[in-house]
Amino acid sequence: MNMEPIELAHLLLDGDTDESFAFLCHLREKGWNSVDIYQSIVSGAMQHIGELWERDDISVADEHLATATCDFMISRFHAQTNRNTSSRKAMFLCVEEEQHTLGMRMASLLFEENGWKTRMMGANLPLEHAISAAEKWKPDVICLSITILYHVPVLKSYVETLESLPFHPKIMVGSRLLSMYDLSPYCTPHTLFMTDYKKLTDWMNDQSEEKEIGAS
Repeated sequence: MNMEPIELAHLLLDGDTDESFAFLCHLREKGWNSVDIYQSIVSGAMQHIGELWERDDISVADEHLATATCDFMISRFHAQTNRNTSSRKAMFLCVEEEQHTLGMRMASLLFEENGWKTRMMGANLPLEHAISAAEKWKPDVICLSITILYHVPVLKSYVETLESLPFHPKIMVGSRLLSMYDLSPYCTPHTLFMTDYKKLTDWMNDQSEEKEIGAS
C-alpha cells in the first residue's frame, strides 16, 4: 500500500478532523480528483484500519472513532467541491441488518458532485420502509449497500421488489463482496453492479451523454 492511505489512517485513528481534512485538500491541490481520493486514499485508509482491528491492534472504540472522523472529514471535503446540475435523483440504503454506511456515503457524494439529488436512508432499512420511501420520492436510481456475506440472501427480495415499482427505478448494488463473490444469483439481469467509484462515475457520465443525445 502507498503511504498516503496509512498516513490518513493514523490521522483518523487520532480523531484529528482538521488534519485529515487538510490532508485531502492537499491531495486535491496536487491534482487528485474526488474519485481517486475516495477510491485509493480514503477507502485504502479504512481498509488498513479494518486490518488493524482484525489483528486486534486497535480496539472497537478506536475503529468507531476513525469511522466517525472519516464521515465528518468527507462531508467537510465535499462541501468544498464544485457540482454540476441535474434533475435526476438517487436514493441510498443498506439492506436490513447491514450497518456499514461509509462506502455508500462516498458514492452519494460522487452522485451529488455530478449534479444528482440524493437521499441517504442509512443503515439497516427494512424493505417495507424502503418501498414507502421510494414510492414517495420516486428516485431514478436506488443504490443498495451490502458488505457482510451472511446478509446477501436478503438482497434478492430488495432487488426484485424495488425493480418492480411502477416508476421502474434502476437498482444499483455496491459492495466490496463483488470482488470476491458472484452476487448475480441474488439480483436480476437488470441490476447494476458497482465495484469501484471509477466505474460508478463512468456510468454517470454515460447517463449524462444519453440524456444530451435524447434532448438533441
